[in-house]
Parts: sequence; structure tokens; C-alpha cells
Amino acid sequence: QTSGIAVAVGQRVCLCLNTPAARYLSSQIRRRKPPRYLTMKGNGATSNTRIQLAILVVLTLQNASVPLMMRYARTSESVPYCVPLLVVIQEVIKLVASIFLLAREVGLGSLLSTIQTEIIGRWDMTLRLAVPACLFFLQNNCMQLANTYLPAAVFQVTYQGKTFIVALLSVLMLGSRLERFKWLGIAGLAAGVSLVNVSNSSDTKSREGGAAELIQGLFYVITAACCSGFANVYFEKMVKTAETVNTDGTEAKKPSLWVRNIQLATFTILLGLPVIRFAPTFDIDDPFRGFNPMVIGLAFNNSLGGLLVALIIKYGDNILKGFSNAISTVLATVVSIPLFGFKTGIHFAVGVVLVIWSTMVYGRMIQFKSEWWNVVMFAPPSPSPKNGVGLQTVKVSN
Repeated sequence: QTSGIAVAVGQRVCLCLNTPAARYLSSQIRRRKPPRYLTMKGNGATSNTRIQLAILVVLTLQNASVPLMMRYARTSESVPYCVPLLVVIQEVIKLVASIFLLAREVGLGSLLSTIQTEIIGRWDMTLRLAVPACLFFLQNNCMQLANTYLPAAVFQVTYQGKTFIVALLSVLMLGSRLERFKWLGIAGLAAGVSLVNVSNSSDTKSREGGAAELIQGLFYVITAACCSGFANVYFEKMVKTAETVNTDGTEAKKPSLWVRNIQLATFTILLGLPVIRFAPTFDIDDPFRGFNPMVIGLAFNNSLGGLLVALIIKYGDNILKGFSNAISTVLATVVSIPLFGFKTGIHFAVGVVLVIWSTMVYGRMIQFKSEWWNVVMFAPPSPSPKNGVGLQTVKVSN
């Protein structure tokens, strides 16, 4: 269902751009087979499709607006706001929203018992979520600091490198085996990000630090990407290795996504409070110094992003997320030109197209006719004694 939405929206976006690269992407997208749900009858498929389309639109706008709002907030005020305090505020918003959504899901009368059973009763699982919560807190701080030194468009493209981190960590931590087309997407993503960062792009908000400012910004954005990638893979591994059977032999109930959001937000708040106290930009006499309407809006926008992640897990898939990232990258770049006077060259343009193409290849929005691309690389050798020493490839179906 999600792939059908991606195909429809993708073709319209590519036709609107009307560039050789966009026309090529449009022709590649068109080669996908129409999803079966387009021929299904009934209100269920239509309702689910509308939900996914709404998530796609909101997620794309949210992803594109984050670097733009961060860049504006970090460079418009002469007195900087306290970044850790902003991160804690957005987690408080997300915590309140998650409690409200959990109450709607289980009923107000069962809210306290659900929290008692799933969060307090399973304290060992709750404590394990402190690791991704700590990483998400560091990630959010680094994203804010990166936009102090990097143009919004450069940050947005470079941050897509988290896909590269997730793929590598999935292989190392989860034992995942990737097909050749995914390795091609990873290689293209790395090349595209490299081209973007050697393009000498700048905007009117750029400082005079030159190479030193660029290196500092890249350090923050790479750290944010690594934290995001590791936290997501760790969380996936934790879910896969969690107990599926209770002590009495009954099947364990899968916890609500809003319960997970409550756990993560609570740990992030607890971790962030002591950091706020010792942050150099925190003024105990005026803790909300520098909090203008844009900064407050940024807190709500970032909280919305955290809630959308849960909705993607429930209603969408990697194709929806990957396609949203591709569109938001283009959108953030285009808006940066009039908003910040963004200036760039051919290296940046080629890098952006390569990143978008690689993202779509990795998410299977662009597929190759040859089955050779669908062969798993670096698969473990077969236990059969007839096989020789070495690695064996295993073919997987679409």
C-alpha cells in the first residue's frame, strides 16, 4: 500500500521538477508493478491508504522543516538559547501527548493499570530503554549544534548518511544480510554525501570560520547520525530478543508503541535535567532566555517528529520513510535558496541527486530487472560438506 502511494506521489514530483535526473527517476519508479490494493474493494484498504498518505505528507513537511527551523533559530538570535533545555521541553511535550494517545488506545480507566503493568511491572525492559534514550538525547543536541555551523540543505543531505550507519550496524549487531542492490544504495549514498560536503556551499547565515566551522558542523551531524543509527538498531535488537512468553506460559502481549514513547521520553527527561544545570548557555535567573516563537515552534515540531516515528511503525514501512526523506531533502534545499540565500554548485546538485537515487534504491522504490541484484552478499557458508571454503550467495525473492 505504501509503495503505491510512493509511486503516485513520486511520479508527480519528478514531473514537476522536469529535469533530466528527475525524468530518469520517474521512469525508474514507473517500472514498479501496481500494488494489489489498488484493485481491492472495500473501505478498509481505502481508509488505510488515506492514513498512509496523510502520514507521508505530514512526515515530509516535518522532515523538511526541521533543518530550516533549526538553522533559523540557531542563527537569528544574538543570545543563544539553552539547547539541552529545548530538548527536555520537546520530550515533555512528547510524553504528555503519548500519555493522551495511550489513554485513547486502552481507555482512561485502564491507563494507570497499563502503566503499572508495562512500565513499572516490567522494570528490566524499561531500564534497557535508557540506552537508546541517552543516544536520542545526544542526537537531538548534536542536530541543533550542527545547524549552527552548516547550511540547512547541507545538514539535511549529510544527515541522510544515517541510513549508511543503520545498514552497517544491522549487519554487525543483528547479523542481517543485505542484497546487492542495498550495497549499491549504500555506496551511492556515501558518494553523494561526500560530494555535498566538498561543494563549498554556503548561505547568508554562514560564519567566517571557513574550514574550521565546516569540520565542527560535520562532527556534530555525523555524531547525530551515528547516535540515531545505533539507537534504532539497538532498539530493534531489544524488541527481537524480548521474551514472547510470560512466566505462566501464556503469550506475552506486545507493548503499545505509546508505552515505548512514554518510557523513552521519561528517561530522556531524567537524563537531560542534570545536563541543563551545567550547560554553559543556561541562565538560572532567566532559564528561557532566547526562547522566541520560532524556538517554541521548533520544540513542538520536533515532538511531532517523535510521534510520527511511532505512526510509521504502525501504519507504514521503510518505503514510506525513505520516500519521505527523499522528498524532504529536495524541499529543504529549494526552500533554503530564498530563505537563507543558499549558494551552491554542480557538486552539490550531483550529490543531492545521488543521495535521493540511493535512498530510493535502498528502499526498493527503484528496482532492477536482473535477479543478480537480489542476491544476498556475504551470506554465511552452507554447512554442507560438499561446499568449499568461502562465502556463498543466497538468492532471495522480492
